[in-house]
Amino acid sequence: MEARRRISRAATWAGPLALCAVLVAGALRGEPRFAAAPVEREPGGVELEAALSAPESASPSVPDRRLSERLRKTIAAAKAEAVRRGAARGELQVTVQVRELSGNPNLASVDADRPLRPASNMKLVTTAAALVLLGPDATFDTRFESSAPIRAGVLEGDLVLRAGGDPLFDPDAGGAVAHLLAPVSAELARLGVRRVRGAVVLDEGAFPEPGPGPGWPPAGQHWSESCARVAGFSVNAGCLTALVEAGRSGEAAAVRVQPAGHGLRRVGTVRTGPARSTLQVAVEARPPAVTVRGAVPADVRAWSARFSHPDPVELFAEVLASELAAAGVEIDGGFVRERGRPPEQGLFVLHSPLAATLVPINRDSNNAVADQLFLATGQALTGRGDRAGGAEATRTALERLGLQTAGLVQVDGSGLSRDNRVTARQIAALLEVVAGLGGEVASAYLESLAVAGESGTLARRMGDAPTRGRVRAKTGWIAGTSALSGVVETLSGRRLVFSILVAYPDISGLNTHCWKPMADELCAHMARWDG
Repeated sequence: MEARRRISRAATWAGPLALCAVLVAGALRGEPRFAAAPVEREPGGVELEAALSAPESASPSVPDRRLSERLRKTIAAAKAEAVRRGAARGELQVTVQVRELSGNPNLASVDADRPLRPASNMKLVTTAAALVLLGPDATFDTRFESSAPIRAGVLEGDLVLRAGGDPLFDPDAGGAVAHLLAPVSAELARLGVRRVRGAVVLDEGAFPEPGPGPGWPPAGQHWSESCARVAGFSVNAGCLTALVEAGRSGEAAAVRVQPAGHGLRRVGTVRTGPARSTLQVAVEARPPAVTVRGAVPADVRAWSARFSHPDPVELFAEVLASELAAAGVEIDGGFVRERGRPPEQGLFVLHSPLAATLVPINRDSNNAVADQLFLATGQALTGRGDRAGGAEATRTALERLGLQTAGLVQVDGSGLSRDNRVTARQIAALLEVVAGLGGEVASAYLESLAVAGESGTLARRMGDAPTRGRVRAKTGWIAGTSALSGVVETLSGRRLVFSILVAYPDISGLNTHCWKPMADELCAHMARWDG
């Protein structure tokens, strides 16, 4: 067992961290917006008979000539525009796979077996693996244990928490987590515990130390929500949320940082500027302080930003300590971090539903929630809540679905890493086979996707006919990579699954001017396909 590491409010961040500068033109206004118990059965959280006739086993079919020609013509035009903007043609790779659900498994294909970085399309793999292996009713479980007696309201020893990888995140709560932790205080009250004589021990088990993932962006970006760190314990998916409300011009704006009880001293002031002035707010978490400073226009009544905390375990400890204190529970020995604490008597389990993470991951593309799910699925299936355990779980899921895994490389659940690789054929086949499972698994998976012109990361894309409301998909972007994969309902009522992966040189503007318009036009061609 590792030596105890006492959690201190004076913890420091080892490494560079930049302020987040958020600039919004004056014309933009308004409100800007697990570990499941170890698997005790043969892996497979759902019945897989429907998957055993997987698309990969179907006999080869002939691509649709007209659809293929339209796709290739659109791709060629996008490549030509990228070359005009400075890219070398040999550096551009566009791969596409289109399949008809319960029909032609090779409706159209462009270099579909070439492994490329999937960016956030890797989240489709992460969520599918969790649903298939653990089932839609699975939960993240944080176990509370102690073998010490309870006398006159005092737990005469340590209270041990077993890490479950729970992100403890509510996308609609503005960073608040008190309602997610309320069951802990309620259970302690039920047990009659008003004081813990020992320490609250956070046993991180086989989950990794919080830190940057392999192939992440440079350290200068690690302050951002997209680079939030993951661990066995977390709250608000490892982030702080700054909430700013403008006052009268010239006055200080009201600032709150959630979750409450985060343990950092707030520094900085946000002033209220004239209406239609520039919004410029900088945020940073560098213990022992959190900085929120800058200016907000008087006509922007509310503004918020999420940004990463350097250590989600420290954040969890501070917030839980605050919630317990508010409930009248005293902790004599503070909070300490350990690994490999021997089992003790179970007191209760804090459950959070896995299904609640699907929309934040697939519709809103939350990286940290995806990575927490990736680690937790590995813990549940293999007993290892690290990246190797998550990757093993994913391969197990795909193999049990009858899908090919050659060329697949997954080192995180989010797709942020530049080390990930997958093919368009693999993603399209995965979408088809999970949709074919039917029931809660298929509905939870497909309904978690963004809808063209209506929700999530597609709210401002494909808002016109024939794609609006007919495309459900996962977007993806990291520098030099663009992706879009999902489901299209055609005008004639048929359903297609597709994957579009693009690799290109990191030249500013290419994704906006070339690859997004290309992907949207490809989806329009699919929507018009009538067989």
